Amino acid sequence: MSIGFLTSRYFGAGTDRRKNSGPAVGAPMKSPASLAYAPGMGTIVPIMGAPESSHKASQSVGSALFGKTQRALLALFFVRPEESFYLRQIVRLAGVGQGAAQRELSAWVDSGLLVRNRRGQQVYYQANRDSPVFGELKALAVKTAGIADVLREAITKFRDQITLAFVHGSVAEQTEKAGSDVDMVVVGDVTFGDIAAALQPAQDSIGREVNPSVYSEKEFRKKLRASHPFLKNVVGKPKIFLIGDERELKRLGA
Repeated sequence: MSIGFLTSRYFGAGTDRRKNSGPAVGAPMKSPASLAYAPGMGTIVPIMGAPESSHKASQSVGSALFGKTQRALLALFFVRPEESFYLRQIVRLAGVGQGAAQRELSAWVDSGLLVRNRRGQQVYYQANRDSPVFGELKALAVKTAGIADVLREAITKFRDQITLAFVHGSVAEQTEKAGSDVDMVVVGDVTFGDIAAALQPAQDSIGREVNPSVYSEKEFRKKLRASHPFLKNVVGKPKIFLIGDERELKRLGA
């Protein structure tokens, strides 16, 4: 199922939208530029030039696909799908306006993305696990608007000192449960204390404990050559890259 279909079908009725600046679907294109679907607009917008690296793309895809309120709600509900929230909680945790939140919540309930339940005087909202696109949105939230973007932003001040950083374990494999930790590997010229301190606000934001394993390049290479059981297992499993990619991992000896 394409991202274009997801954004058009399930987010097209919302209110947090960008102005239509591209040609209509089916309009002839004047150049062989790559194409990206603009959410909720039914338009195709050309992206000129060479494709960006996977690192740059992962930084911008959430912003490209969704408006600010949608992005914040996607992260809240689909990174923490086991939890339900009432309106004032949503406004506070997502950092969005109450009016915008109410409009999007109504549209998402109507689209079947959320379920709404009343408990006493409060109305609670929760991700709808029975939605046919629940799995796709959960994966998208983790990789863009949710966990990955939050962690990437947290360590960005060490960008020039970090060779490789990725999430592994249950979150990367999409098998996490309520309360599951987020496991990370960081390789570079940084200390565990630096990374742990930088990640503290991120833990509060995503509502999960983050467990980083920090290595220098020399130590990482040495452990890989020695087939260290932990790293041997990690490099063979799914990963969500925050800095670097598979090519960098192979360069380090994986």
